Amino acid sequence: MEKYLTVIKVLENWDSITLKQITSKAGLNLALSKENLNFLVKLDLIVEKTLGNKTVYSITERGRRLSKYFQLEDDAAGAIFCELKITRID
Repeated sequence: MEKYLTVIKVLENWDSITLKQITSKAGLNLALSKENLNFLVKLDLIVEKTLGNKTVYSITERGRRLSKYFQLEDDAAGAIFCELKITRID
């Protein structure tokens, strides 16, 4: 479950990112990460989009509600992943 929540946490902080970016930021194995993403897409927590020749992923409203439920936001007191310090770089 932690792997799924980590992916959701990463996507919560980015608009649309590639599989490689997700695995890098979440610290996951590429093959395992693809399986995780497919599962999250089936649950409608994230969405897979094709932009040109790239496949990118974004969080859905349902995924945002799950993030809020588990307090995955950066500023949440006592958040599960506050020690990861995953931040958005603009």
